[in-house]
Amino acid sequence: MPDLLLSDAEQTALRSLLATEPDPGSPLPASPTLEALGRLIPCDAVGFAVADDEGWMGAVRELPHGYQVNLNGSGYVRPMRLGILHWTRVPSYAEALHAVGLADCLAIGFRHGTNGVARVWLDCWTGAFTERDQLMLSLLSPALQRLVWDTGTARLPEELTVQERRTLTLVATGLSNPEVAERMSVATCTVRKHLEHAYRKLGVTNRLAAVMVLQGRTGELDLQDTAVAGARQIFA
Repeated sequence: MPDLLLSDAEQTALRSLLATEPDPGSPLPASPTLEALGRLIPCDAVGFAVADDEGWMGAVRELPHGYQVNLNGSGYVRPMRLGILHWTRVPSYAEALHAVGLADCLAIGFRHGTNGVARVWLDCWTGAFTERDQLMLSLLSPALQRLVWDTGTARLPEELTVQERRTLTLVATGLSNPEVAERMSVATCTVRKHLEHAYRKLGVTNRLAAVMVLQGRTGELDLQDTAVAGARQIFA
């Protein structure tokens, strides 16, 4: 595994990316995030996209603006693969790249909602991505996944720290506290403390309610509170 020694410019880009919050008005992060990613993994074009499980594109944001290499000329891009894909390492994908004049492409896909996939991709018109580039993309995956949300996601209180937001995001994927702790390289008690602080700032008392707020499902939360109150009256 290559060493990841970051230059001053790369460290600045990394801090910028980690401090960025999701855009509540769009399922995709804003252009500065793309710029930061392009500084960490040198490329000629970079983009984010979301599509359903069948491969139909829902939203795209890319740099340079207006740049899209659509391999079939429609909104259909074939089902997106999860995990990291280095296109030139897969013969059929390499042929598709070369057909549109690209030298290499590096991408990562992860679940988006219940029936969609989000992809981050980087294109090279000349040259090729290195093992270091692939490692960097893998390490950035949690930060990138946190920035690609459903459009309806509510704006969270600004008082939430980056670690509290990251903890809630991992909890929302169904991970237990020990699993979240492993992902974040912290102790389980630290995860519990992050959750306690987040609950207080969100005005909730449990992880289910916190996830509902995180996903913008406050209407369901109100219905849940009404049902609980009704049940208490019945059994009082």
